[in-house]
Amino acid sequence: MCHYKEVRKTKKYQFTQKDKTGAVKDCGYMIYDSADDESAELRFYGDICSATWISKWFEEDKCPQDVADFLAELTTEGGGHKKLDVYVNSGGGDVFGGLAIYSILARYPGEKIAHIDGIAASIAGIIPFACDKVVAPKYAQLMLHKPWTSTWGNANDLKKAIEALNACEQSIINVYKEHAINGTTEEKIKSMIDRETWLTAEQAAEYFAIELLDTEPVAACVSDSYKRYMNTPATLLNISESAQKPEPPIPQEGEDINNRKRKLQMSLDVLKLLK
Repeated sequence: MCHYKEVRKTKKYQFTQKDKTGAVKDCGYMIYDSADDESAELRFYGDICSATWISKWFEEDKCPQDVADFLAELTTEGGGHKKLDVYVNSGGGDVFGGLAIYSILARYPGEKIAHIDGIAASIAGIIPFACDKVVAPKYAQLMLHKPWTSTWGNANDLKKAIEALNACEQSIINVYKEHAINGTTEEKIKSMIDRETWLTAEQAAEYFAIELLDTEPVAACVSDSYKRYMNTPATLLNISESAQKPEPPIPQEGEDINNRKRKLQMSLDVLKLLK
């Protein structure tokens, strides 16, 4: 089981892990978003959300507005932009939120280096590629799969949902294709997405521009998304089952529909940016 506790006053999260005997040991830590005069750090160590009301429920989760607000603070006194280190250890989340975050990060003009610390699964997998360089320990993980959603309505509503998902998938393919190496084709990327492919960073570096590090990856984050995937490694399922997040509060009547409408509109706006 892997979980975290906050070490107060330092914004430091200490990760612990139980071994087979039940003994607890430290297995790493993280520092929450921080900045100094020369550089800044942005960490995706939870799920990707679509709206602020969700991300505020869990401090480690991120939504597009969180990222936009953070980057807005990074302009230096001389009008320049600070170097940004982006750390990713996320099981994924909302596809529209992830696409928006990718676009927001890609537009940031300062130097950006992405670090896949433990896992970059599902929509979290494209976020590192919004940066100028991606680095990762050899045994960190990347996962590609088809986007999915939940919806309701008549045949026209369902057709719109299918069209939106297909457009999202093509945008995801375009991101990976832009950072492909060694002759990796769009067809190859699509085939990996179709069958939900889990890769170590060492394997992923055969297809995409990732610089490998000879260091140990951070323990994979806890995510509710693992149980929804088809080919999730058993070790990640065990983490998810033993450290469930509490459910966020249920929105008031009508709020969920409004959130879904905003997500759909956000997806259309993002797809225009990614074309």
